[in-house]
Amino acid sequence: MKKAFVLEGPLVLRLFRTIMILIFARLGNYIPIPGITEVESFYESSFRNTSIYNLSALSGGSNVISILTLGLGPFFSASLAVQFLVKLYPAFEKLQNEEGEEGRKTIVRYTRILTVLFCIIESFFLSNSLRSFVFNWNSISYFVVAAAVTTGSLVLVWLSEVITERGIGNGSSLLILIGNLSRFRFLINKDDFDSLNVSSQSNLYIIYIIITLVSMLIFSTLSQEGARKIPVVSAKQLIDGVEDDMRRSYIPIRFGQAGVVPIIFSSSILLFLTTSIKQLPNANIATRVILDSVNLQQIFYFFTFLVLIIFFSFFYTLIILSPSDIAKNLKKMSSVIQDTKPGVATKVYIRKFILQASFVGSILLSALILIPSILAAALGVHPLSISGITSLILSFSIINDTVRQVLAYRDTRKFLLSS
Repeated sequence: MKKAFVLEGPLVLRLFRTIMILIFARLGNYIPIPGITEVESFYESSFRNTSIYNLSALSGGSNVISILTLGLGPFFSASLAVQFLVKLYPAFEKLQNEEGEEGRKTIVRYTRILTVLFCIIESFFLSNSLRSFVFNWNSISYFVVAAAVTTGSLVLVWLSEVITERGIGNGSSLLILIGNLSRFRFLINKDDFDSLNVSSQSNLYIIYIIITLVSMLIFSTLSQEGARKIPVVSAKQLIDGVEDDMRRSYIPIRFGQAGVVPIIFSSSILLFLTTSIKQLPNANIATRVILDSVNLQQIFYFFTFLVLIIFFSFFYTLIILSPSDIAKNLKKMSSVIQDTKPGVATKVYIRKFILQASFVGSILLSALILIPSILAAALGVHPLSISGITSLILSFSIINDTVRQVLAYRDTRKFLLSS
């Protein structure tokens, strides 16, 4: 009993710390922006139909106007920009891969500086949305809103880092999950509720929701748990000729190695693009017609969404799984890939393997996006809103990933205590 208590104690402490931080983060939703009074009609209609709200829904932000409205969106944008710089400029790549802990701290510092910049930019978009709903609006109000929501977003970034380092799971992902759960009733179109007034439609809609949730659970699990395995042979195995050990040695490459990052980045970019096009005063007539048509907008949105998901699946997977780094580690361990020569051939093989796994993962993520709309068309019911579909996918993926991390932490503790 004493051993079990020692084993579970650190895990319980981490879980407790994580829960308390999440509760503290949710309390921030009730801290208003100074000078901004609550306008109920604005909350219920206007704000929840804006891209600011949709972007906030995908980044752990508030479902009302508060200091946490921006959520982690600016941090995600800054992280994406820095990762592009790492890939495009050798100096940044050297900082991340060769400068050790100091280099990584420098990358983190650049990310935080860019986060502040993106906070300021997005806060002015938010200020423009608020102007017509706030009395006595003046130029100082812009700076008040910018300071308040920038501070709130930076506090969320700090809390996410504390959870990641001293709690359980990925901090930013858990903050997004809690935000999605709190706003779930707003993620379904109003027409969905209206359709429930008809008994036949009510039954069909219940069937639609059940099938959608089960499908998302299955495809999300396949994406997170499915993997391809690179067969690895050590020098000792080659000398001894141990066939059984050869078959058991491998490097697993998960289909969903990039996690929910492709969905978050794709959603953020697409929301920004569609909103920017709509606000252009001299936008091309054909472009405005496409965006104003519900059916065409869905086709445009889904097609662009899928392309972005596939791109970011490849891009982010190659960032976190560098073929060169894997090849170097194999060389240090005196191991080779089975039936592949060391050196350039190994790097090419690993890169090809990673791209194949990423392609399967991107297809699974794309299926998660398309299935709810296809089911709705087949059953003749109103589909879930696009932001609702995305939020459900994120929620399933985050829950699955967090459970896996908890189990991994528990197994690691057992191994350390038994050794």
